[in-house]
Amino acid sequence: MQPMMKAPKYAGSVLRDDVTLVSDPAPSLLSYRMQRLWLTPLFRALVRVGLPTFGIVGLGWMFLSQAENRDYLRGMVQEAQVSVQNQPVHQLQTLTIEGASPLLSEEIRAQFGNLFPISAFELDLEGMRGWIEKIPSVERAAVLTSVGGLLSVQVTEIQPEFIWRNVEGLHLISAKGDMLRRVPLRADFAHLPLIAGEGAIASLREARGVLDTAAPISDRLRGLVRIGERRWDLVLLDGQTIALPEANPEQVLAQVIVLSAAQDLFERDILLIDFRNPRRPTLRLRPQALAGLKQVKGVTFLEIAK
Repeated sequence: MQPMMKAPKYAGSVLRDDVTLVSDPAPSLLSYRMQRLWLTPLFRALVRVGLPTFGIVGLGWMFLSQAENRDYLRGMVQEAQVSVQNQPVHQLQTLTIEGASPLLSEEIRAQFGNLFPISAFELDLEGMRGWIEKIPSVERAAVLTSVGGLLSVQVTEIQPEFIWRNVEGLHLISAKGDMLRRVPLRADFAHLPLIAGEGAIASLREARGVLDTAAPISDRLRGLVRIGERRWDLVLLDGQTIALPEANPEQVLAQVIVLSAAQDLFERDILLIDFRNPRRPTLRLRPQALAGLKQVKGVTFLEIAK
């Protein structure tokens, strides 16, 4: 706006030269509207944040719309990843396994032992842990990388309580009756009791009671065989068998052990000690002992006949 001046007076008026010219302090209409618009928070955010963001996004879109630019950017990222992964500090050289039995350690090494050397970024640690925990004999596992190029596998293994023999071979059985793994040789787990027969796994509680009762003859014990899914046979190392009844097998076995201590049953040529009917126990001699007994009876009969 133009400064306002006091109009001069003519026609008899005297023109004064000491008049002070004063400008109007009010802004122009456009300036007023711009100031009011700037006071709006949404407009300020749009100018300060929205316009720069839109500009950056637009430039980025223009850059990435070209295939050669995308390939160039992808190559730079891959080169950076390879450069970081190949640094010696990230290279794993050795696999260590803690808390696992020799058989389990061999199984884990057979699966992952040929991967080394390898970068820590190339390993799927969660996938490795999941694979290990799927092994029936593993309760839980942890896979960790440590300083010095070590990959550490920490395993909590379910301890077996029995060895079960069936037509497929030998199997380790947990205290809950779960089949843990197959084993090639009985001698590898000589400290575990051997059970066999259909229904043996379903009667582990009764098997424990029989084995506890058989503790005095544990040095002779070979294993337990489930007969007809209803009773147990106790097999000794020298081929002797103790046939136990369906009811109260622990009490009957305790009587057999006491009787053997008094009569030396286990030292005789007895093949079967049959206590299926405790009121009428039966002894079956070995073939050679039975032949000798028949010969003795024949000689005695001839002497009497004479």
